[in-house]
Amino acid sequence: MAKSRAGTNGRAKADADNGIAEPAAVAARDGDAESASSVLSPRELRRQQRIEMSREQILDTAEEIFAERGYHNTGLKEVASKCEFSVGSIYAFFDSKDDLYEQVLMRRSIAIESIQGLIPDDVPADERLVGLAEIQIEHALAHPAWGTLSAEISRMARSRGAVLPEAWIHYNQRVLTFLAEVIERGQADGTLRPGSPVALARLYFAVVTSFILVTTVAKTTDEDGWPTDTEEFLEFVFDTFSARPRHVIGG
Repeated sequence: MAKSRAGTNGRAKADADNGIAEPAAVAARDGDAESASSVLSPRELRRQQRIEMSREQILDTAEEIFAERGYHNTGLKEVASKCEFSVGSIYAFFDSKDDLYEQVLMRRSIAIESIQGLIPDDVPADERLVGLAEIQIEHALAHPAWGTLSAEISRMARSRGAVLPEAWIHYNQRVLTFLAEVIERGQADGTLRPGSPVALARLYFAVVTSFILVTTVAKTTDEDGWPTDTEEFLEFVFDTFSARPRHVIGG
């Protein structure tokens, strides 16, 4: 398992550094900004850059406070105060607290297309599930406040009556559909255990997000900065979903 983790970790980090694992919304926004910069005057470009820096500062601050206190215990006044902005300045960028919360969540969400590029279809499905878990853990470690927040809202999504941002619901539906397709293909080639692909996708999603939530709270890491029980967890993922012996990984 250590070989699998190191390989995926290095590949994911390199690809993330090249922007491959960037959220789709951010990538699209950056692409639009690059096109716009070719026609803007230097003065207008500087103004747009100041606006974007202010927006990112608000998102960074809100991410930390939402993660620490939760949605209901966080107010725009508190976010504005920590940013040293007025509440009115927050409304210049975001329509409401709901809008801010949604954009905080979606800003760092890993695009499905990026995941497919990081671990392509020709990787055996059981190893692919392990690799996907590694990517999510690494992403949460790189952005601990967001990792806590996203894992917590994923847990809330399994509670009846929870009201969640529409964009987040849509994103998670896409993730579950993608996972179900991976599992279905793995069942067809004999690498994954039998069972409802949708149910197994939900189980996988719940197990990984719960591990991220617990480890971001515990903050106990090894010399490489990973949660100390990551190896055991990844072995558990393989054993739970694979139809093959564990020793076949990387073989």
